[in-house]
Formats: sequence, structure tokens, C-alpha cells
Amino acid sequence: MRALIVDDEPLARRGVARLRKFKGIEIVGECGDGSSAVGKILALAPDVVFLDVQMPGMDGFEVLRALPRENLPNVIFLTAYEQHALRAFEVHALDYLLKPVDDARFAAAIGRARKSMDAALKTTMAQRVLHMLDRASEKYATRFSIQTGSRIQIVLAEDVEWIGAAGDYVELHAGRRSHLLRETMASLEQRLDPARFLRIHRSRIVRTDGIQELRSIENREFTVKLADGSEHRSSRTYADRLERWLTCGGS
Repeated sequence: MRALIVDDEPLARRGVARLRKFKGIEIVGECGDGSSAVGKILALAPDVVFLDVQMPGMDGFEVLRALPRENLPNVIFLTAYEQHALRAFEVHALDYLLKPVDDARFAAAIGRARKSMDAALKTTMAQRVLHMLDRASEKYATRFSIQTGSRIQIVLAEDVEWIGAAGDYVELHAGRRSHLLRETMASLEQRLDPARFLRIHRSRIVRTDGIQELRSIENREFTVKLADGSEHRSSRTYADRLERWLTCGGS
């Protein structure tokens, strides 16, 4: 398996270069910036690229967008992202390594990369990368238009403290007021910035910087207290998301 390492930090590149100890892996090159990465991917056609997401100038996503779709390699993303930003990779079943890289996860990623060498799997992974790039290019909602009779009120996403399901509507809670928006929880969740909003229950989404306290109930469920004084019960269905947010330190 031929691998290319792309990261603007020399120390991070050296960390990934330890994959030399894995049998059957050849490092065909290293790049410290996005533009040279595009050239090397096209010239070397590596089987897998360890690609840093955040680089000055041309970031990892822009590198992939610059490639012809038929030249998309298998990618293992390198990222210092925390909490919900990682969901972008998980939702699309794409592999990532959180820096600093954990040895066990590193070995697991190598194992998955070997399996993806199969032509059919490589095509599937390329489709997942393309889908994530399409989604990443979309802007998250920054405001909502709430129509009441002849009036249209604008509610800023940054003012929304929590969101509840209300039949065919969602209820946006901002300050001391609530606003009904005709949209499902699932579709609204897709439009919210995952770095700022977290779904903790099928009927609840909360703004993460408003979380003040968690009280354990049972079976990986919590009572989540927000800065506005409201309390919301999380469910086991969304426990992984909440625990990941906690593990990464929140923010």
C-alpha cells in the first residue's frame, strides 16, 4: 500500500511517518501544503492519503475539490477538530485520526485502509468523500424566518438556546421567547452547525456553549442544564454524541 502524508506541521508528519513499521506500506511522499499535495496525488497516485484538514492557504477539503473526481484517493483525515466537527466524518463513514494520534486508533485505521484497496470499496469511499465535500460547501443556517400572520420575525441561530420537537414543527427557544418553525428535527439538525449545536434526544437539540451542568440519571442518560435555567433529558440513542462532546472537553 502506497501512502502520501499531507500536513503543514513537520512534527505531525513525523508522527504519521511511523506507519513505516507496518508491513507492506510504502511512504511515497510528504507534503507541507495543499497545492503541492494536489500535484503529488496526481503524479504518484497513492493508494491512501493521510490528509490534514486544517492547513493555511489551501486546506484539506480544498485539496480534494481540486482533484478530478476520477483521481480521488482513499483518505484518512488528520484533524485537531474537537467535539461535533468530527461527526462530519462519522456521518459519512470516513476515517479520521484525531491529533495527537492514538496508537491503537492508528493501527485500526491502517487495517481499514488495507481493506479499502478493493476496487468496489475504493469507489464507495470516493463517493462518500464527494458527498461530504458537497455538504461541507453548504453554509449552515445563521438565521430563521418565523412568519406569524403578516409579520416575519428573524431569529438568529446564535440566539437559539435549545430546540424542541412540536409535531410537524420545531420550537426555537431564544431568550424568554419561543418560536414555531415548520420543519422537522431531522432536517433542521442538518442545517445547524455541528460545532455549536448538539442533538441529545429525538426531541431536543441544545446549543453546546450553553451547557452548564450534566447530572447522570441511568443507562448513559443525563439531565442537561443550560445557562437559561432549562433542563433537558438526554437519551441513550444520542449518548455517544454527548459523551464525545464531554471527552473532547466541550467548548
